Amino acid sequence: MKNRNLLRELDLYIRQHYRPDDRQIGDFAGGMGPLCATGWSAAGGMRALDFFLKKLELSFSEKLIKLMEQKGRRPAEVYIRAGVTKSHFSKIKTDRDYHPTKETAFAFAVALYLNLDETEDLLKRAGYSISHSSESDLIVEFCITREVYDIDKINSLLDQRGYKPLTNWRKSRDE
Repeated sequence: MKNRNLLRELDLYIRQHYRPDDRQIGDFAGGMGPLCATGWSAAGGMRALDFFLKKLELSFSEKLIKLMEQKGRRPAEVYIRAGVTKSHFSKIKTDRDYHPTKETAFAFAVALYLNLDETEDLLKRAGYSISHSSESDLIVEFCITREVYDIDKINSLLDQRGYKPLTNWRKSRDE
């Protein structure tokens, strides 16, 4: 009985929290298989049908790829600007569930010239948000709102205040 109540609560939670986007759940979940394993079946009626008709939000990696396409950026251009290695980017691209560090998510936002709303959306997909209780977050937010999209300048500002850089960064020799 407890298990059924938990499944009902889960169903309600999913209905309340999933947001529409470009991909149907069946495209990712591989049809009915994974959900049937949790005890859901076609006999579940409207509940199961409603669930399948809902769309999932894109993950961080999926949204990153979509943003590159929308902005007309080549992958190499983006990961180089973000200060991410080719192998690291390949891992991000191929793993739908990849969870970057907050700094890496910020670096991609900067590399793609995202505005503040777009940056918040990308961070959210990685499980983060811009916090006004974090000075390092405020530094990055400041740069984005002033359209400073040079990762080295942002890393320099972070370094000057004692924070770690967004991605791999080496101080210039002339500093």
